[in-house]
Amino acid sequence: MGRFIFAFLILGLTDIIQVLLIRELIINFQGTELSLGVILANWMFLLALGSWGLGRLADRLLGRVVVFIVTQILVSAILPSQILLARSINNLVGIEPGEAVGLLPIFYCSLIVLAPLGVLHGFQFALASRILAAGSDAPAAAVGKVYIAEALGCMAGGIMFTYLLVHYLHPLEIALGVGLLNLASALLLLRPEAIAWRTRGEQAAKSLVCVVILALGLGAHSLAAGTIDTLHDLSARWQWKGHNLVYYQNSIYGNISITQRGEQFNFYESGLPLFSVPNPDIAFNEEVTHFPMLYHPSPAKVLLIGGGIGGTLEQVLKHPVSEVHYLELDPLLVHAAREYSPQPFLRALEDPRVRVKHVDGRFFIKTVGETYDVVIVTLPSPSTLQLNRFYTREFFDEVASILNPSGILSAVIPSSEAYLSREMIAQNRCLYQTLEQAFGSVLIIPGDYNILLASDDAGLLGQGADAIGRRFEARDLDTRLLTIEYIRYKLNPARMERLSAPILAGNDVLTNRDLHPIGCYYDLALWNIMFYPRSQGFFHWVSGMDLWWFAVPSALLVLIPMGIGFRRRVSKPRLMPVTAAVVTTGVAGMTFSIVMLLALQTLEGYLYQRIAIIIAAFMLGLAFGGAYMNRIMYRLRREVLALAKIEAAIVVYSVLVALILASMSAGATRLPIFLPTEVLLSILNCVAGFLAGLEFPLANKIYLGGGGRVGQVAGSLYAADLLGGCLGAILASVFLVPVLGVPQTCFVIAMLNAASLALLIALANARRGA
Repeated sequence: MGRFIFAFLILGLTDIIQVLLIRELIINFQGTELSLGVILANWMFLLALGSWGLGRLADRLLGRVVVFIVTQILVSAILPSQILLARSINNLVGIEPGEAVGLLPIFYCSLIVLAPLGVLHGFQFALASRILAAGSDAPAAAVGKVYIAEALGCMAGGIMFTYLLVHYLHPLEIALGVGLLNLASALLLLRPEAIAWRTRGEQAAKSLVCVVILALGLGAHSLAAGTIDTLHDLSARWQWKGHNLVYYQNSIYGNISITQRGEQFNFYESGLPLFSVPNPDIAFNEEVTHFPMLYHPSPAKVLLIGGGIGGTLEQVLKHPVSEVHYLELDPLLVHAAREYSPQPFLRALEDPRVRVKHVDGRFFIKTVGETYDVVIVTLPSPSTLQLNRFYTREFFDEVASILNPSGILSAVIPSSEAYLSREMIAQNRCLYQTLEQAFGSVLIIPGDYNILLASDDAGLLGQGADAIGRRFEARDLDTRLLTIEYIRYKLNPARMERLSAPILAGNDVLTNRDLHPIGCYYDLALWNIMFYPRSQGFFHWVSGMDLWWFAVPSALLVLIPMGIGFRRRVSKPRLMPVTAAVVTTGVAGMTFSIVMLLALQTLEGYLYQRIAIIIAAFMLGLAFGGAYMNRIMYRLRREVLALAKIEAAIVVYSVLVALILASMSAGATRLPIFLPTEVLLSILNCVAGFLAGLEFPLANKIYLGGGGRVGQVAGSLYAADLLGGCLGAILASVFLVPVLGVPQTCFVIAMLNAASLALLIALANARRGA
């Protein structure tokens, strides 16, 4: 039994590779919130497909343990090859590194890369459940034990990856290491006392032992001899085929790659182009830096959030500043820049007035305790929930609190001088309108990217081109493209009024807030119409989503089955409300995790290790919930009613989470018992995991009590749980949270689970009357 539990723990630990594959795919397909959701949804769909489709074979197979061992051997071979495939897929389909692509290539490429491991991994769960249930008087408890072991393995893998593996090993080493653990587990299961060897099968079993030992030896040798390192370097060059790759390193935050063409070095972060040296985007760097600096009469102290090593830091230092705080989250990016940037760029980093801080911008602003004359934000547009945190009302309020009385905030957003689409107007107006609510005065300097200046001193932003030009001359700035004539052109009142008119006169949009990140959705809609113009109407329609949109579907979900009526003979098809409960709970579990991660990042800043703790808390709760239900479910007299009570608890919990997070966002960041924010969010996510964990063993017991076969039931319900998570990943991160906001998203989850609750009550009454 101990060997099997160890094997099932390794089953959960193997989920580390999911994280690795997603990181590798993001390098190929610059990750917006929708692309991340598609990749994660593909992974869960493939797990569900393997569990539901192949899981049906688990009941028919005779040598199940041998088959499980074979799947472990296959997984150990697949893991490194999946990393190699992820790095090669862009070349196979003709996508250049750093190229923006639409959803369709992201969908089919990630499906191809994830398919072998996802399907096989899903099959392993159903097969493991059938193995452990063999000869057991409590088959549902056996399924629960596999569920618990997988959750604990997943939790352990996540913590190991965050605190250890990602710091010291590259992806292929991690994949090979996890593969070797699978082989070690297979070797333990091949011992005679673990598997009944028949005479005619003894030779085959011995052959498997030889294969496993040989594979272990080859894996260990590749690690010791450095073969895996050579393969890592070679595959990285495959990923960047057509480019001269000179630097490729992973950090906890992503991948940093540098390519060389002639004397120019191009920097990429997780596949997203950042900047080039020694010939950066001079026009962009000079405009986004000098305009906010010139509008301030004496900018002595400056805070620069992102973009500094791309050239903006060098431009800031041309002004009479006494101190510059430059925030760059990933220290690896600065390290790479020091190694490959020419001397003029390095001089800016070494300037005694500069303090480089590797910390999240939101966290820094909350804790700095100092004030600034100018704050310049040069981050990418709010394409993800993480980036959106730097464009919200709460962020702007926090910046206002650290600005001196005549301080200026500068932010940049993509625009166009030629044509502004409805989506681009909405995105720009959202940022403008949000700034207006935080500051007394906001000025748009329009162009192909709009520079928005905000200050509580209206007189500062009311200065004309002549005043700014005189200040430019007085400071004797050494610029290449920014001139007096260009300043007059950019600040020409007629030009500014003409180009800003569509934004200022546009329809009112929602305010971008921490717990209502609508700016992320506007950016997604803008990105999507670049590739699929015909989807414009759909995204515009979804932007008007209301909470009541979900009331009607939830009511129909209840009324249609109740209208048909539950037959007195409660057969397996009539247990579909149980499956519906598992699906809606899967949606709830994934949504709660997304909500907690967003809350942590907005309230505390992006702290990678704490994010891992939030996820681990959910998996721990999942394991505790499963273990508790395993202990009590055979004493329950009315299982369906007990399942209904769990659904009722999820409904109440959804409302409670909405109220707690709304209260925390409004300023009450601690409960009366003075829990730190990350502890409170971890407890909340652990409770969510506990409620989700309670359902799965109980749902299996209900189905198995109706005469279902273990492999088929466990595989089908596991697939239902995963499909719920798949729906939650897409709906919550892309549509619900951005468009409705966190509180209303929690109410949607309450509605869905309330519908499942009603169906379960009806089923319980039907079974009682049968």
